[in-house]
Parts: sequence; C-alpha cells; structure tokens
Amino acid sequence: MSRGRGGAVVITGMGVITTLGDDLEKFFAALMAGRSGIGYFEKIDPRVAARVGGDLSSYSLEDCLRRQPGQVPTVVIDRLRRLVKSSPLSTQLNAACALQAFRHAGLFEASMDPGRLGHVLGGHNLTISYLLENARTFEEEPEFIEPLLGLQAWDTDVLSVTSEVLGVRGPSFLVGGACASSNVAVMTALDLLRSGRADAVLVSGAPMDLSSLLLQACVLIEAVSFRSFNDQPERASRPFDARREGFIPSHGAGALVLETEAHAEQRGARAWATVLGASCASAASRHAKPNFESQLAAISGALADAAIRPTDVDYVNAHATSTPLGDAVEVAALKQALGRRAWEIPINSTKSMIGHALTAASAIELIATVLQMTHGRVHPTINQEEPDPELGLDFVPNVGRPHGIRIALSNAFGFGGLNSSVVVGAP
Repeated sequence: MSRGRGGAVVITGMGVITTLGDDLEKFFAALMAGRSGIGYFEKIDPRVAARVGGDLSSYSLEDCLRRQPGQVPTVVIDRLRRLVKSSPLSTQLNAACALQAFRHAGLFEASMDPGRLGHVLGGHNLTISYLLENARTFEEEPEFIEPLLGLQAWDTDVLSVTSEVLGVRGPSFLVGGACASSNVAVMTALDLLRSGRADAVLVSGAPMDLSSLLLQACVLIEAVSFRSFNDQPERASRPFDARREGFIPSHGAGALVLETEAHAEQRGARAWATVLGASCASAASRHAKPNFESQLAAISGALADAAIRPTDVDYVNAHATSTPLGDAVEVAALKQALGRRAWEIPINSTKSMIGHALTAASAIELIATVLQMTHGRVHPTINQEEPDPELGLDFVPNVGRPHGIRIALSNAFGFGGLNSSVVVGAP
C-alpha cells in the first residue's frame, strides 16, 4: 500500500440518500431487513416501456434539512436552501448528501484550512431531465426557460453548489466513468491525499435526474428490466438469480469524507474504515458489453495497490446489476482474481434492494460495505428464488447474517468498459 505524506487514508464521514432511507441508521437497518426500495417512476412518459425503478423525484429536501441535528450551523442550512431553490434534483440531493457526510465526519466543528479540503464529484450527464424540460419550454415560449439555466445546466454546477455550501476551497473537479464514476472519484481522492495535495477530500456520488428519454434508450439496448415483474416491482432487481433480466434504474446519492490518517488523528476524528487501494481499467471499447479481462484487471489492480493477497479478502460488494451477462462475467472475474477464496466468502448485491443508482451507485455501495464492516453483519441479496447453477458462489440469499469483515472489495463497472475496484479495511 502506497502511503504518501500523510500516511494511510481513512474514511471519517458518510452520507446517503436512497429509497431505503436518507440517514445511515435507516439505510443499514433496511438493508439488513432485506427490504426493497423499488417501485414505479411517478413522473415518466407513459410510452416508456420501463416504469419500474427507485424514484426520489418527490423527495422532500426540506424534511431532510429539518431533521439535521444541531451540529450543522444554521447559516449552512440557509445557504443550502438558497442555492438549490430552483436547482435540478441532482444538485439538491448531492448537496444534502454531502452535508450529511460533513456532519458525520465532524467537519463543522473542525478547524482546518479550507484550501486543504478538496471535492471530487463522481458523475456526468446529471441534469438531462432538467435540460429536456427547458428545451420543451423553449420550443413554445423561449422567454420562460429557467432564468439560471445558463448555470444550472452544467454538471459543474452540481459540484460548485455543494462546494459553496460547505466552503470547500481546495482541488475540486468532476470525474466521469459511467456507472463506475464514484469509484473513480474515490481513487482520485486517494491519489490527492497520497500526493499531499489535500488533507481531506469530499467524494460525492452524484445522482442522475433520470429522464424518460434515457430510460427508453436503455430499453432499446435491452439493458433494463421491462418484460418481467412489471406488476411486482419489488421483485424486479434480482442479481445472480436465474430469472434476472436487466438492471433497475434508480435515483440515489452517496458521499464520503476521506482524510489522511495523520489529519484525522490530529483533529480527533473517528476512522470508520481505511482505504487500502483502488484501480481502474479500460476495455478499450465503447460498447455496453461487459469485458472479463478488463474487470479482472481492475480487481487485481486494486488488490495490488492495497498490497494484499486474494486470501486476505473477507467480503465482496459486487457490481451485480441483475443483467444476465453482466453478473456472469463479474462472477467469472472474481473467481479468477480471488481463486479458491471466491467460494469461501460472502458476495452480495446492494442493488438487489435499491436498484442501480448509476453514477452514484458505487459511492452508496462503498458506504454499505463500510456499514457492514462496522456492524459485523452482511446484508442479503434479495429475490434469490432460483439459483443460477452457472454461478455457484455465496450470494447471501434472502437473509443477512453475522460476518466479520477485515478487508472488503467493492466493484463498479460502467458502460464503455470503464471498470473499477476499491479495497477497504477495518480501521
């Protein structure tokens, strides 16, 4: 493991907004209970074939802000309200989720140089729905488009609003890697901290404001589930099951605070996990088809960066989107990378309960990984009704259980062969 100037890198804060809850306790309790957060999209063109998903389009930001404990200064809450007043859903959820992570890390009480605090946002194409709505307005009445469209249409506005709310003045930028975006952001933050360019970095896994156009486009390439379980949406996301059909798109956001161990100790912050290593690999292809060699390279690269052996891994949070080919290729890559160890450890899918949060998915799933490590319990992969005999690993079917985790692997693989893995260890 490369340590850099500040020693090891630790996770000191987390925040999450999903259909299973918008605080860490509710989220983890729902995961352990095996509860599905999948329903129907409320605001969608009726012509779209795929209506099943994790919908947060009616999420109440005001309710979320009212529930924030006293550690969040009133001036910060007021600033957030003002900045996101007319912003797209992606900006609202990202800022609120990052605020949670800041509070969890105790950064509102900390005295640190804001120029040494960075922000890496994982995501791109975040405001598609907002842009399409304004395009329709422009066709009819150009003078009635959103007055701040020239700012809010840019993905960088999602980044900048969050940075302004929290006073982040260090290195700040977006990284995109399709559904691997948030893992790529974690790797980038790790590099910033190892190099000494920052003392702490906020990683925000930004949500996509899903549009009817994008959902129908996913139908046409047969990436999403739209033939089966339309009348039982809670059963539609079924990673590793023989009847899996396609992924279930969802809204969601996740945020983490990464710090050098030295900085965290200096301010007395609790470390929830250590980020041991990360890796990304490209399949050199623009297609959505999963690539075994590239996934294997990402997994093996993360283990090498962390300087650990396959036998050290105690648990895997799989990318596991519930697509027939995707799940099979990932399992094959895990078997090759981990060897016999792949048959000995639990491998589960958070997406079985919350669906696929796209650019935010791997941030949420890394948080789920750390929570399972903290509590010594692994959540189930639900909807395991007909095991796929070709896969044959321990996917924690339907019921969670106690399991000690010292070292965990979290995978995220994106369209275009953009593959990534992160390794975390107990603090």
